[in-house]
Amino acid sequence: QSVGGWMIPPESMGHLCLVISAVDELAVCHVGVVRITDAILSTGGNRDAKRSITAAGREKIHWLFKDFLLPPNILLQLPRAIVDQIMALPSGQQRIDQIFRVAQKKRIGRGVIATLGQQDDYMKRIRGNGGSRTRLKSEGIIILGHYEEHRRIAHSLGIPVPDKGETVSVRVVPADSDLVPAVRIDRARWRVANDDDPIVEAPNCPHR
Repeated sequence: QSVGGWMIPPESMGHLCLVISAVDELAVCHVGVVRITDAILSTGGNRDAKRSITAAGREKIHWLFKDFLLPPNILLQLPRAIVDQIMALPSGQQRIDQIFRVAQKKRIGRGVIATLGQQDDYMKRIRGNGGSRTRLKSEGIIILGHYEEHRRIAHSLGIPVPDKGETVSVRVVPADSDLVPAVRIDRARWRVANDDDPIVEAPNCPHR
């Protein structure tokens, strides 16, 4: 049987159960198995007679995975005030643009884009031809996906490399030194911008 949490129903008594715990803010989960007995459960129960596993009972869990990494949900990792400001924007396109401004150098999954876009074909709001890639180009921000060339660019710049279904944004400026991580994009060398660098229009990143 599978138990999605720590409240155990009476019908689980005597069975091996799969127990799952997740910490969304840290993007990790734990998965284990335990045989349900009176000895590992609390004495009280809720209206459905479900009881929780006690602290001592948790010592009986055989963990299959500990601190297993989940796809990050950036909306749970940003300060609440910033998320509220993003969600208050009137359109899905504006919300998606803003997440790429405020959450640079972080992996952003499809689920986050769907939440912000709140419409069918939400991923088109990222693309060029009017999407965030076009709208943020003048601000010096590139948006990298899981294309091989994009992954190469991210790796060369020393920022998180997006997996399938993920995007990573970063502001870049022309690289005038060989002493910093840089990458060739569109026949020029670029590096990650510092806060005090002037804004330079971003290059076009090949989609391949």
